Amino acid sequence: MMIDSVEAAGARLHVERAGDGPALLLISGGGGDAAMYADVVPLLTRTFTVITYDRRGNSRSPFTHPEASITPATQADDAVAILDHYGLERAYLFGNSGGAAIALEIVARHPNRLLGAVVHEPPLVQLLPADAPERREIEHIGRLGQDGHLMRAYAAFGAMTLPDPPRMFLSPAGQAVIAAGAHLMLAADGLARKIDRREPDAMTRQLHNAELMLRRELPAFCFDYQPDLTVLAATTAPWCLATGRDSVGKPYYTPAHLLSELLGIPCQEFPGGHVPFMQHPAEFTKTLTTILEGFAA
Repeated sequence: MMIDSVEAAGARLHVERAGDGPALLLISGGGGDAAMYADVVPLLTRTFTVITYDRRGNSRSPFTHPEASITPATQADDAVAILDHYGLERAYLFGNSGGAAIALEIVARHPNRLLGAVVHEPPLVQLLPADAPERREIEHIGRLGQDGHLMRAYAAFGAMTLPDPPRMFLSPAGQAVIAAGAHLMLAADGLARKIDRREPDAMTRQLHNAELMLRRELPAFCFDYQPDLTVLAATTAPWCLATGRDSVGKPYYTPAHLLSELLGIPCQEFPGGHVPFMQHPAEFTKTLTTILEGFAA
């Protein structure tokens, strides 16, 4: 695996590249980073040159300007900067969750850079009625984050996204216990780094990303962002929406199917739920490869 640093507007991106073949860029969702795809990269590199990265402000991709933008449009430009860094004219693309909103912007604004794109479960609850339960669930998590209850919000986020969340995740009391444990974990990591300067593991990195995700990205992606449906309907890029078979009723399932109906774009099914690349790596790889090969047919 090659590790590179790519300069973007207001951020320095940690990028990982492996394999050979057509380029495939994988974009992680809120709170995640390149490690989210660790289980599928070895499988996908049998067919593709796989590029993963930590999105701006997350994990190993620090902001280089204090007022750097985090909008889907800006992060779509980050993806293009990565392709430019490697001299890639076009690539396949898979975006999950918040990364799917970024993928939509790439489909709309940079269609000539795509061999094909899969937009998996974008949490665009702003497209739903104000009283939709899916929208209220995201709003509740957002309020917890804005009120300073970051780890409780993170626990609620986990309850929403995990395929079979433990019972503790589902009650406010349980989420408070999880939040306390997360705070202790972050404190222990800070002490360990002072002692031996070790780098945090993937889980600790994701906990450090919680503030950015909950206070800035969640509002920017789930409420402020409005995808341009006219441009998406007219794009020349081959693309599709996608959801997991176990995600029915979730805030990131309904918007994908609504977009599919509005735009006349197919919505493909993946195994598992919101993070199929972690739940079912082999099935995910097979499904994604089949879809991408279909774009080339």
